[in-house]
Amino acid sequence: MTNLRRGIFAALALVLSGLPSAAFAEFKPSAELRSVCMSDAFKLCGEHLPNMDRILTCMQAKKSEASPRCRAQFDAESRTAAKK
Repeated sequence: MTNLRRGIFAALALVLSGLPSAAFAEFKPSAELRSVCMSDAFKLCGEHLPNMDRILTCMQAKKSEASPRCRAQFDAESRTAAKK
């Protein structure tokens, strides 16, 4: 079970740190965003692993269900990416 959990964590970390999709062309999740939103991404969008496009789209769609810290960080980084 521990190895499975580590594998899932590793897969999610890889996905969240991977290259951004066309829909989020300038969006590169920071280490802080990955840290703050990791559990939310698993809980809300885990079925989309390992597809980065789907996870980002899912997190955007389910942002209202995410933790307040995750929402705030996601919004801040999304706004920064949109300005570029």
